[in-house]
Amino acid sequence: MMVFIITTVIILLIIIYSYFWRGLYLTDIYRNKPIVLGHRGDRFNYPENTLTSYRSAIDKGLDGVELDVMLTKDGKLICSHNFDLERETDGKGFIDEMEYRDLVKVKAGIRFPETKQQPISLLTDVIKSLPKTTILNIEIKTKSVFDLKAAIKVATLIKSGEIPQKVIVSSFNPLAVRIVKFISKSVPTGFIYEHTKHLKGVFIARPDALHPKVEFVTDKLIKFCKRRNMRINTWTVNNVYAREWLNTKNIDGIITDNPTLVKNN
Repeated sequence: MMVFIITTVIILLIIIYSYFWRGLYLTDIYRNKPIVLGHRGDRFNYPENTLTSYRSAIDKGLDGVELDVMLTKDGKLICSHNFDLERETDGKGFIDEMEYRDLVKVKAGIRFPETKQQPISLLTDVIKSLPKTTILNIEIKTKSVFDLKAAIKVATLIKSGEIPQKVIVSSFNPLAVRIVKFISKSVPTGFIYEHTKHLKGVFIARPDALHPKVEFVTDKLIKFCKRRNMRINTWTVNNVYAREWLNTKNIDGIITDNPTLVKNN
């Protein structure tokens, strides 16, 4: 009998933990919605995830930027979408296997003319460079589900007050999202997914916002998010028609490669 009671209590606790939560209200971030965030900055015109790309997105009227971060071998938070250097830079190797000093001379943007190529950015430099009014969607990149060091470091930076901008911390990794909340309940979080089968990760992440691909935005999803007070920031929205359709759905935020999609377009 005692085993049955304990088992029942454990199951109930798991159900309550997984299914009954509500996101933060975040009215300070979504004061004027939808917010528009530059996907890796202004990546069509400048090397993605670089200072020039982020600044260009803000200069063109966007509310903020979505940026990707990962850790170097010596614990520096680097802005990059890819762990390997070959896809976007003139370097070779993997960022997480290298020390920052080995990355200083590496240039991002090999698809751009040499005059536009830029150094790889440290997150701390981005924070210092962008206005305090900028909204930062910091996406944590991970190599495995238990690769949580970058998430811990970002959450600690925010909690200590070292990032003055309004921040949303997001990831495809639900454990990375959850560890951020564990460190500080007041840090806004977002769970990203690119296939409907991955949506179940939301019950682990328990985020304040959901970040689906635009084709996954449905009335059913919107109702699901409203029940849990989750905001919806969708990606990647690159034309006015998609933008106008999302407006009819009262979506909270859009992430775009196209900076001309400013709020009053």
